[in-house]
Amino acid sequence: MLPAAFRWVSRVQPAIGPEQGGYFEITPSAVKSVERRYIPGTNVLETTFQTETEIATLTVFMPLHHHPGPTAPLEAGAGQRVARILDCTQGSVDFSMSCYPRFDYGAIIPNAVVSGPHNGFAHGGAEELSIYSSLPITVAGDGFQLTGELTAGRRFHASVSNQNSFPHQGEEVDAGLLDEELAQTVAAWREWSEICTYTGPYRDDVLRSALVLMALTYAPSGDLVAAATTSLPETIGGSRNWDYRFTWLRDAASPYMPFPLSVTPKKPMPTNSGWSGARREGRETCRSCTDWLVSGA
Repeated sequence: MLPAAFRWVSRVQPAIGPEQGGYFEITPSAVKSVERRYIPGTNVLETTFQTETEIATLTVFMPLHHHPGPTAPLEAGAGQRVARILDCTQGSVDFSMSCYPRFDYGAIIPNAVVSGPHNGFAHGGAEELSIYSSLPITVAGDGFQLTGELTAGRRFHASVSNQNSFPHQGEEVDAGLLDEELAQTVAAWREWSEICTYTGPYRDDVLRSALVLMALTYAPSGDLVAAATTSLPETIGGSRNWDYRFTWLRDAASPYMPFPLSVTPKKPMPTNSGWSGARREGRETCRSCTDWLVSGA
Protein backbone atom coordinates (compact mmCIF):
# COMPACT_ATOMS: atom_id res chain seq x y z
CA MET A 1 0.00 0.00 0.00
CA LEU A 2 1.18 3.49 -0.94
CA PRO A 3 4.26 2.91 -3.11
CA ALA A 4 4.64 5.41 -5.95
CA ALA A 5 5.36 2.53 -8.34
CA PHE A 6 3.94 -0.94 -7.83
CA ARG A 7 7.37 -2.60 -8.03
CA TRP A 8 8.50 -0.58 -4.98
CA VAL A 9 8.15 -1.83 -1.42
CA SER A 10 4.89 -1.19 0.42
CA ARG A 11 4.60 0.98 3.50
CA VAL A 12 1.43 -0.33 5.12
CA GLN A 13 0.84 -3.99 4.30
CA PRO A 14 -0.72 -5.99 7.17
CA ALA A 15 -1.14 -9.05 4.94
CA ILE A 16 2.51 -9.94 5.48
CA GLY A 17 2.38 -9.33 9.24
CA PRO A 18 2.23 -6.20 11.41
CA GLU A 19 5.94 -6.23 12.29
CA GLN A 20 7.14 -6.57 8.69
CA GLY A 21 4.37 -4.83 6.81
CA GLY A 22 2.87 -2.40 9.28
CA TYR A 23 -0.81 -1.55 9.58
CA PHE A 24 -3.35 1.28 9.64
CA GLU A 25 -6.68 0.43 11.25
CA ILE A 26 -9.76 1.86 12.92
CA THR A 27 -11.43 -0.56 15.34
CA PRO A 28 -14.74 -0.09 17.19
CA SER A 29 -14.99 -1.65 20.65
CA ALA A 30 -17.21 -4.53 21.82
CA VAL A 31 -18.15 -5.61 18.30
CA LYS A 32 -20.63 -8.50 18.07
CA SER A 33 -20.98 -8.88 14.30
CA VAL A 34 -19.32 -7.61 11.13
CA GLU A 35 -20.64 -7.32 7.57
CA ARG A 36 -18.52 -6.24 4.63
CA ARG A 37 -19.29 -5.27 1.05
CA TYR A 38 -18.16 -3.06 -1.80
CA ILE A 39 -20.48 -0.15 -2.45
CA PRO A 40 -22.28 -1.33 -5.62
CA GLY A 41 -20.49 -0.41 -8.82
CA THR A 42 -17.33 0.74 -7.02
CA ASN A 43 -14.10 -0.41 -5.41
CA VAL A 44 -14.98 1.44 -2.20
CA LEU A 45 -15.07 -0.99 0.74
CA GLU A 46 -17.75 -0.64 3.40
CA THR A 47 -17.69 -2.54 6.72
CA THR A 48 -20.59 -2.41 9.17
CA PHE A 49 -19.90 -3.14 12.85
CA GLN A 50 -22.65 -3.96 15.33
CA THR A 51 -22.41 -4.11 19.11
CA GLU A 52 -25.26 -4.86 21.50
CA THR A 53 -26.97 -1.53 20.77
CA GLU A 54 -24.65 0.42 18.44
CA ILE A 55 -23.99 0.41 14.69
CA ALA A 56 -21.01 1.99 12.92
CA THR A 57 -19.87 1.85 9.31
CA LEU A 58 -16.24 2.12 8.18
CA THR A 59 -15.63 3.25 4.60
CA VAL A 60 -12.20 2.63 3.08
CA PHE A 61 -11.08 3.98 -0.29
CA MET A 62 -8.20 5.27 -2.37
CA PRO A 63 -9.15 8.57 -4.03
CA LEU A 64 -9.19 8.70 -7.81
CA HIS A 65 -7.33 11.50 -9.54
CA HIS A 66 -7.96 12.82 -13.02
CA HIS A 67 -4.91 13.04 -15.28
CA PRO A 68 -5.10 14.37 -18.86
CA GLY A 69 -2.61 11.77 -20.07
CA PRO A 70 -0.03 9.21 -18.99
CA THR A 71 1.71 10.14 -15.75
CA ALA A 72 5.16 9.49 -14.34
CA PRO A 73 5.39 7.20 -11.29
CA LEU A 74 6.40 9.99 -8.90
CA GLU A 75 3.65 12.26 -10.22
CA ALA A 76 1.04 9.55 -9.72
CA GLY A 77 2.45 8.59 -6.34
CA ALA A 78 2.34 12.14 -5.02
CA GLY A 79 -1.45 12.02 -4.87
CA GLN A 80 -1.81 8.57 -3.35
CA ARG A 81 -3.82 8.27 -0.20
CA VAL A 82 -5.72 5.63 1.75
CA ALA A 83 -8.69 7.13 3.58
CA ARG A 84 -10.86 5.64 6.31
CA ILE A 85 -14.12 7.25 7.45
CA LEU A 86 -16.07 5.90 10.43
CA ASP A 87 -19.77 6.78 10.69
CA CYS A 88 -21.85 6.11 13.79
CA THR A 89 -25.43 5.42 12.69
CA GLN A 90 -26.91 4.20 15.98
CA GLY A 91 -26.01 4.65 19.64
CA SER A 92 -22.58 5.72 20.83
CA VAL A 93 -19.46 3.90 19.61
CA ASP A 94 -16.05 3.80 21.27
CA PHE A 95 -13.19 3.19 18.86
CA SER A 96 -9.42 3.28 18.48
CA MET A 97 -7.11 4.14 15.61
CA SER A 98 -3.59 2.79 15.16
CA CYS A 99 -1.08 3.52 12.40
CA TYR A 100 2.29 1.76 12.39
CA PRO A 101 3.98 2.03 8.97
CA ARG A 102 6.97 -0.14 8.09
CA PHE A 103 9.58 0.64 5.45
CA ASP A 104 11.58 -1.95 3.52
CA TYR A 105 9.40 -4.72 5.00
CA GLY A 106 10.40 -4.06 8.58
CA ALA A 107 14.12 -3.54 7.94
CA ILE A 108 13.64 0.18 8.66
CA ILE A 109 11.63 1.16 11.74
CA PRO A 110 10.37 4.71 11.12
CA ASN A 111 10.52 7.71 13.39
CA ALA A 112 7.00 8.98 14.13
CA VAL A 113 6.49 12.72 14.63
CA VAL A 114 3.36 14.76 15.38
CA SER A 115 3.52 18.02 13.42
CA GLY A 116 0.16 19.39 14.56
CA PRO A 117 -2.93 18.38 16.55
CA HIS A 118 -4.33 16.45 13.60
CA ASN A 119 -1.25 15.73 11.49
CA GLY A 120 1.95 13.75 11.68
CA PHE A 121 4.52 11.97 9.56
CA ALA A 122 6.73 8.91 9.76
CA HIS A 123 10.13 8.76 8.08
CA GLY A 124 12.99 6.32 7.85
CA GLY A 125 15.77 5.97 5.33
CA ALA A 126 14.47 7.35 2.03
CA GLU A 127 10.82 6.69 2.92
CA GLU A 128 8.16 9.00 4.32
CA LEU A 129 4.40 9.11 4.67
CA SER A 130 2.01 11.46 6.42
CA ILE A 131 -1.07 10.85 8.54
CA TYR A 132 -4.19 12.92 9.15
CA SER A 133 -6.86 12.43 11.81
CA SER A 134 -9.93 14.54 12.54
CA LEU A 135 -9.26 13.90 16.25
CA PRO A 136 -5.95 14.72 17.96
CA ILE A 137 -3.31 12.02 17.52
CA THR A 138 -0.35 11.09 19.68
CA VAL A 139 2.90 9.25 19.04
CA ALA A 140 3.02 5.78 20.58
CA GLY A 141 6.42 4.17 20.07
CA ASP A 142 7.15 4.14 16.34
CA GLY A 143 3.57 4.89 15.26
CA PHE A 144 0.41 6.82 16.03
CA GLN A 145 -2.62 6.08 18.18
CA LEU A 146 -5.83 7.61 19.45
CA THR A 147 -9.09 6.62 21.10
CA GLY A 148 -12.42 8.33 20.63
CA GLU A 149 -16.18 8.17 20.88
CA LEU A 150 -18.79 8.83 18.22
CA THR A 151 -22.48 9.44 18.77
CA ALA A 152 -25.15 8.81 16.15
CA GLY A 153 -24.74 11.10 13.16
CA ARG A 154 -21.08 11.89 13.88
CA ARG A 155 -18.14 10.96 11.64
CA PHE A 156 -14.41 10.36 12.15
CA HIS A 157 -11.88 10.82 9.33
CA ALA A 158 -8.32 9.53 8.97
CA SER A 159 -5.88 9.00 6.11
CA VAL A 160 -2.30 8.11 5.31
CA SER A 161 -0.68 9.72 2.28
CA ASN A 162 2.38 9.00 0.18
CA GLN A 163 5.21 11.54 0.44
CA ASN A 164 7.78 11.79 -2.34
CA SER A 165 9.38 15.15 -1.55
CA PHE A 166 10.18 14.48 2.15
CA PRO A 167 8.70 17.72 3.56
CA HIS A 168 8.93 16.35 7.14
CA GLN A 169 5.46 17.57 7.96
CA GLY A 170 1.93 16.27 7.74
CA GLU A 171 0.14 16.74 4.42
CA GLU A 172 -2.58 19.38 4.28
CA VAL A 173 -5.67 17.16 4.53
CA ASP A 174 -8.94 17.79 6.33
CA ALA A 175 -12.30 16.11 6.83
CA GLY A 176 -13.96 18.19 4.13
CA LEU A 177 -11.39 17.12 1.55
CA LEU A 178 -11.83 13.43 2.41
CA ASP A 179 -15.63 13.73 2.18
CA GLU A 180 -15.24 15.38 -1.22
CA GLU A 181 -12.79 12.74 -2.42
CA LEU A 182 -15.12 9.96 -1.28
CA ALA A 183 -18.04 11.43 -3.22
CA GLN A 184 -15.87 11.90 -6.31
CA THR A 185 -14.43 8.39 -6.07
CA VAL A 186 -17.84 6.72 -5.73
CA ALA A 187 -19.19 8.78 -8.63
CA ALA A 188 -16.19 7.98 -10.86
CA TRP A 189 -16.37 4.22 -10.25
CA ARG A 190 -20.12 4.18 -10.83
CA GLU A 191 -19.75 6.18 -14.02
CA TRP A 192 -17.27 3.62 -15.28
CA SER A 193 -19.50 0.71 -14.18
CA GLU A 194 -22.41 2.11 -16.17
CA ILE A 195 -20.60 1.29 -19.42
CA CYS A 196 -20.94 -2.43 -18.68
CA THR A 197 -23.31 -3.61 -21.42
CA TYR A 198 -23.35 -7.28 -20.43
CA THR A 199 -26.84 -8.47 -19.41
CA GLY A 200 -26.35 -12.25 -19.30
CA PRO A 201 -25.96 -14.64 -16.37
CA TYR A 202 -23.83 -13.58 -13.40
CA ARG A 203 -23.79 -9.94 -14.47
CA ASP A 204 -22.82 -8.75 -10.99
CA ASP A 205 -19.85 -11.15 -10.97
CA VAL A 206 -18.77 -9.98 -14.43
CA LEU A 207 -18.88 -6.34 -13.34
CA ARG A 208 -17.01 -7.10 -10.12
CA SER A 209 -14.30 -8.89 -12.10
CA ALA A 210 -13.97 -5.88 -14.40
CA LEU A 211 -13.68 -3.56 -11.40
CA VAL A 212 -10.95 -5.75 -9.89
CA LEU A 213 -8.98 -5.60 -13.14
CA MET A 214 -9.31 -1.83 -13.22
CA ALA A 215 -8.07 -1.64 -9.62
CA LEU A 216 -5.02 -3.68 -10.66
CA THR A 217 -4.24 -1.37 -13.59
CA TYR A 218 -1.18 0.84 -13.06
CA ALA A 219 -2.01 4.45 -14.01
CA PRO A 220 1.37 5.73 -15.32
CA SER A 221 1.69 3.01 -17.99
CA GLY A 222 -1.65 1.20 -18.06
CA ASP A 223 -0.19 -2.24 -17.42
CA LEU A 224 -1.95 -4.90 -15.37
CA VAL A 225 -0.11 -5.76 -12.16
CA ALA A 226 0.70 -9.46 -11.97
CA ALA A 227 0.66 -9.58 -8.16
CA ALA A 228 -0.64 -6.81 -5.94
CA THR A 229 0.68 -8.49 -2.80
CA THR A 230 4.18 -9.52 -1.81
CA SER A 231 5.81 -12.19 0.34
CA LEU A 232 2.71 -14.39 0.42
CA PRO A 233 3.66 -18.07 0.00
CA GLU A 234 2.24 -20.12 -2.84
CA THR A 235 1.89 -22.94 -0.31
CA ILE A 236 2.71 -22.97 3.40
CA GLY A 237 6.27 -24.20 3.70
CA GLY A 238 6.77 -24.19 -0.07
CA SER A 239 9.74 -22.84 -2.00
CA ARG A 240 7.86 -20.08 -3.86
CA ASN A 241 7.39 -17.49 -1.17
CA TRP A 242 7.60 -14.29 -3.20
CA ASP A 243 4.91 -12.95 -5.50
CA TYR A 244 6.36 -11.07 -8.44
CA ARG A 245 5.91 -7.32 -8.84
CA PHE A 246 5.95 -7.30 -12.63
CA THR A 247 3.66 -7.30 -15.63
CA TRP A 248 3.86 -10.19 -18.07
CA LEU A 249 2.47 -9.16 -21.46
CA ARG A 250 0.88 -12.51 -22.27
CA ASP A 251 -0.67 -12.95 -18.84
CA ALA A 252 -1.86 -9.33 -18.74
CA ALA A 253 -3.47 -9.60 -22.18
CA SER A 254 -5.61 -12.61 -21.27
CA PRO A 255 -7.73 -10.95 -18.55
CA TYR A 256 -8.46 -8.01 -20.85
CA MET A 257 -9.76 -10.22 -23.67
CA PRO A 258 -13.32 -10.43 -22.24
CA PHE A 259 -13.57 -6.64 -21.90
CA PRO A 260 -15.15 -6.05 -25.35
CA LEU A 261 -17.85 -8.55 -24.37
CA SER A 262 -18.75 -6.78 -21.16
CA VAL A 263 -17.89 -3.10 -21.51
CA THR A 264 -17.82 -0.49 -24.23
CA PRO A 265 -15.38 2.20 -23.05
CA LYS A 266 -16.73 5.68 -23.77
CA LYS A 267 -14.26 7.48 -21.54
CA PRO A 268 -11.18 6.44 -19.56
CA MET A 269 -11.13 5.80 -15.85
CA PRO A 270 -9.34 8.64 -14.01
CA THR A 271 -6.58 6.51 -12.49
CA ASN A 272 -6.12 4.55 -15.70
CA SER A 273 -5.67 7.41 -18.14
CA GLY A 274 -2.27 5.94 -18.92
CA TRP A 275 -3.99 2.87 -20.35
CA SER A 276 -6.13 4.87 -22.78
CA GLY A 277 -3.17 7.09 -23.58
CA ALA A 278 -1.00 4.09 -24.39
CA ARG A 279 -3.68 2.75 -26.71
CA ARG A 280 -3.79 6.06 -28.55
CA GLU A 281 -0.03 6.30 -28.85
CA GLY A 282 1.04 3.11 -30.60
CA ARG A 283 4.71 3.99 -30.69
CA GLU A 284 4.72 4.76 -26.97
CA THR A 285 3.07 1.40 -26.30
CA CYS A 286 5.77 -0.45 -28.20
CA ARG A 287 8.51 1.48 -26.46
CA SER A 288 7.02 0.74 -23.06
CA CYS A 289 6.58 -3.00 -23.52
CA THR A 290 10.15 -3.80 -22.53
CA ASP A 291 9.88 -1.49 -19.52
CA TRP A 292 6.71 -3.23 -18.37
CA LEU A 293 8.27 -6.67 -18.63
CA VAL A 294 11.58 -5.81 -17.03
CA SER A 295 10.79 -3.20 -14.41
CA GLY A 296 7.03 -2.98 -14.04
CA ALA A 297 7.06 0.73 -14.78
